[in-house]
Amino acid sequence: MADVVGEHDAADIDLEEVLRGLTPEKRLLVGAELARRAASAAAVPVVARTGDPLPCSFAQERLWYLDQADPGSVAYVVPAAVRFTGRLDLGALRRSLDEIVRRHEVLRTTFAERDGLPHQVVRPAEPMTIPLVHLDALSGEAAEAEVRERYQQEVRLPFDLARGPLIRASVLRVADDEHVLLLSMHHIVSDGWSLGVLQHELTTLYQAYAAGEPSPLPELAVQYADFAVWQRGRSDAGQLEHWRAVLAGAPVLELPADKPRPAERTSRGASVPLLLDAETIRAVDQLAEAEQATQYMVLLAAYALLLRRWSGQPEMIIGSPVANRVHVDVEPLVGFFVNTLPLRVDTSGDPTFRELVRTAREICLAAYANQDLPFERMVAETVADRSAGTVPLVQTLLVLRNVPMSALELPGVRVDVLDLHTESTKFDLSLDLVPAADGGIAGRAEFSLDLFEAGTVRRMMTAFSLLLTAGLREPDTRISRLPMATEQERARMVAEFSGGGSAAPARTAGTLHGLFEHQVDRAPDAPAVVFGDRTLTYRELDERANQLAWFLRGEGVRPEQLVGVSLPRSELMIVAVLGILKAGAGYVPLDPGYPRDRVAYMAEDAEAEIVLTHSSVADPDRMRVTDDATGPRLVSLDTEAARLAELPPERPPAVVTEANLAYVIYTSGSTGRPKGSANEHGRVANTLHGVNGAYGLQPADRMLAISSLNYDMSVYEVFGTLAAGATVVVPGDIVTTDPEQLLELLRQQRVTAWSSAPALLDMLVNHTYGRQGMAGVALRVVGLGGDRMPPALPARLAELVPGVRLLNLAGMTEVSYCSTSHPVTGRSPAGVPWGRPLPNHRIYVLDEHGEPVPVGVAGELFVGGAGPGRGYWRRPGLTAERFVPDPFSPEPGGRMYATGDHARFLAGGDLDFLGRLDLQVKIRGFRIELGEIENALAGHPEVNEPVVLAYTDSVGERRLAAYVTPRGEDHPSATALRAYLSERLPDHMVPSAYVVLDRLPLLPSGKLNRAALPVPGAGVAQDAYTPPDGNLEQVLAELWSGLLAVPRIGAVDDFFELGGHSLLATQAVSRIRELFRIKLDIPGFLAARTVRSLAVYMRQLGATEGIDVDAIAELVLEVSALSDEQARSEMQDGTRA
Repeated sequence: MADVVGEHDAADIDLEEVLRGLTPEKRLLVGAELARRAASAAAVPVVARTGDPLPCSFAQERLWYLDQADPGSVAYVVPAAVRFTGRLDLGALRRSLDEIVRRHEVLRTTFAERDGLPHQVVRPAEPMTIPLVHLDALSGEAAEAEVRERYQQEVRLPFDLARGPLIRASVLRVADDEHVLLLSMHHIVSDGWSLGVLQHELTTLYQAYAAGEPSPLPELAVQYADFAVWQRGRSDAGQLEHWRAVLAGAPVLELPADKPRPAERTSRGASVPLLLDAETIRAVDQLAEAEQATQYMVLLAAYALLLRRWSGQPEMIIGSPVANRVHVDVEPLVGFFVNTLPLRVDTSGDPTFRELVRTAREICLAAYANQDLPFERMVAETVADRSAGTVPLVQTLLVLRNVPMSALELPGVRVDVLDLHTESTKFDLSLDLVPAADGGIAGRAEFSLDLFEAGTVRRMMTAFSLLLTAGLREPDTRISRLPMATEQERARMVAEFSGGGSAAPARTAGTLHGLFEHQVDRAPDAPAVVFGDRTLTYRELDERANQLAWFLRGEGVRPEQLVGVSLPRSELMIVAVLGILKAGAGYVPLDPGYPRDRVAYMAEDAEAEIVLTHSSVADPDRMRVTDDATGPRLVSLDTEAARLAELPPERPPAVVTEANLAYVIYTSGSTGRPKGSANEHGRVANTLHGVNGAYGLQPADRMLAISSLNYDMSVYEVFGTLAAGATVVVPGDIVTTDPEQLLELLRQQRVTAWSSAPALLDMLVNHTYGRQGMAGVALRVVGLGGDRMPPALPARLAELVPGVRLLNLAGMTEVSYCSTSHPVTGRSPAGVPWGRPLPNHRIYVLDEHGEPVPVGVAGELFVGGAGPGRGYWRRPGLTAERFVPDPFSPEPGGRMYATGDHARFLAGGDLDFLGRLDLQVKIRGFRIELGEIENALAGHPEVNEPVVLAYTDSVGERRLAAYVTPRGEDHPSATALRAYLSERLPDHMVPSAYVVLDRLPLLPSGKLNRAALPVPGAGVAQDAYTPPDGNLEQVLAELWSGLLAVPRIGAVDDFFELGGHSLLATQAVSRIRELFRIKLDIPGFLAARTVRSLAVYMRQLGATEGIDVDAIAELVLEVSALSDEQARSEMQDGTRA
């Protein structure tokens, strides 16, 4: 009966009259409700009043706990405002309100704590204090503004549950014949039905008192406290089992919000209107009748569809309030009876709208048959998310008040209920729908200001109307095909939000080496590359690259062939890639720090016949897949330097155009093998022009080439810089991981431009912030990409380097490195958006059928225009799957890349990244296919089933966790698993945490229940524990514990097996340097690996530098053991001394 006899019905509804106007299906619902009530007809006995506190109902208990947790909250203030026009008898009004409070014990109840539990304390009846406020001296407009303001003040005024009263009233005198009654109650003593009871009793009592007659109302048979005692004594075992089954593994609705969900939610809210015309509601009723459903069930189906399309979640829980007046004796009571039914709607399988209505009907009927179990019991008895920032179990509500309350009629006075909106909310989003006089529905969408802007919710309501209208017009259409945007908005998304470019400019954008050669001809003596104390001018770099190109051509290198590059950081990297391109080939990076198997696979897959390397890292075995394989020929540029110097320095004739292959960069692959992304000169050159425009890069700039060639940001750091005529500054391998050396390099080389993943800059900023700062650093512009930007980074960078410009860059290796940019001008509470398309890159957010979605709606991100590269190297099937025809391309044959990213457009046109649609994640800027790690783990002889997930540890860092089930009796150790993977995967792909489970948790469908996998509590399956020995080891263990979020660190635990990585190692070194004032270096820390070994190494350093590290450790422990008061005292003593 949720929408037959709803929460807000009046107590005097003529049921016979209601029944005559119902459809057969609704009459069945009413019959079932009456039967349910008849079954409890002997319930609700009167409890003897002894003066002792009485128990609370379950609902009251929950609100009391919420009030304790958030004192002063106004989320549960229930306000009402009524205008009286005519001659109002204020005395009769006061007497009426006093009598209502006398009749209903709950209105003079307060709440006291006993043994940690709330109890009801009923106070004696006393006259209410009802102030009369004169506004009649104000003009009409000013008086109305004051009425609205006083209403909002009333709404913002909290109640004191312990002191009371929990009802208050005031009368505003606007004129002699016009008054406004402001009435508020706390929800703990009232609900929507109670307002109908109040209206009925106020009408009856006022009429009697105004006529000089006594109250005609009979005394109430029971009071709310009687209901509370009765409720706690009844058995709901059957209904409890129903709800346990329904709510097992309950989903949490996660609508893409405008702001990040706070750790603790507030009641700050607002609302926007929602209007459905009479024609639409007639169609709703027709479909409801055809499906033996109710109006509410059809609206529920449409609302669930909106939530599915907006969030991308196929399943959600929608709260539905029911009156919960289980016995005729409680129907005339004021009190908190309303119950919330969590309706779990599953839209998976892409049903038709008609089928979804049938599903909604079945869900509602099952819920109504089990509606007596208090919502509070459901929350307590089910595994629901109770985090402080989330409403338990139900995040959204759908209310239909489709039986009007009895009118408030006073003799000689016209009464109007004022439609004033509150500024608080209890849910993320709720729809409150009320029938309008014209046959339509006039309602409001109430939303949390913690999460949403009003414009977003307005767009949601527009989409709701469109989906509902389309579903009613074509009920047998699959719900995924129902439009939620108008044709005008669809066209706008394609023409405006996409960026509007095309692939044509890539055909004339130039080649990568051609852009460099243009700058050689412009300024041949300008510095091109700096490494250490070595500098190459543009002319020198051009000549050395030319000589290498002649050499490679002599070796048979040709266009569309790949040449490997496996070099340590130096100017030779730049010479190598330019020489390969000038020879006509493309380059493929083969990082000398990668595991042998991975490098060998990439070299073989790339069909690289030649690999340019250096004698310090040249190792033919690393390039062979098997010991008896031939492998590519290694050319060490240092040992071949004299031979190369004899070759012509002039440029060889050009043999490639914009359409030729420039490079292949390998990224993680879901099949267990890395996949190579092939990119062409013209498309990459187009991107470089766009990024240079965003940077504003000039010849005077000096760019730090900090990224590995295996990381696609290196493409811009090298070729974008050279295309602008600027200088590439190459750091050494150690410098990139040591913030002290990196800071010194920035100062010495006067670096003005930076490009990297956020983690590298964050390392440097966190190291210098609050310490020595970054004085002397000349950075002018910083571009970060490849991962989410840490929230505090923009503000800290701006503080350390005033005036620096910060760009958020986003893209994929498959789409010529970068597709969007966003200037970061300040801290954004919702995170930094990806921004807008670069010139000639086209950006689309599409639904599952390839249709553009409206602003704010999540979909899959596609990149078209000049962005998409050639495809995956030697993977035609995968290329065809991910590089698909672009139906929106302005020219024939356009392609777009399916990124697999979940994204949405913001109202201003910026792209907002929401996460991955598949299991691919990014860790420290590296894109990782979890399937590749799982495949590697599956090869371990002791592993049966592996699963790898990304998780966020207690300090907010993203990490990888591996879950495995053992193949036999022996459980593999974390040390063994990590060592096994370290031989096969790059460091960034090796999980931090390892959890061994007897079996993996499964969903009822038999699929893996990833949500049920335990979050590693610092996550590491540790081997035997050896406690730290001595003060120095204790201090180091505590320092590691804080960095690694591992509660217990042993003396011989390996830093990296505990979840450490290179960036955390730099933080550890920085902290140790700060505490002990010793010159600990990164290589020394990496070599030590354990607390014990590090302590030994530090003692050796201390002896050399004359520092007693053990004495300092003892002092550190003494200081950390002091209380705040003791510390202040010690400081004062030190000052006096």
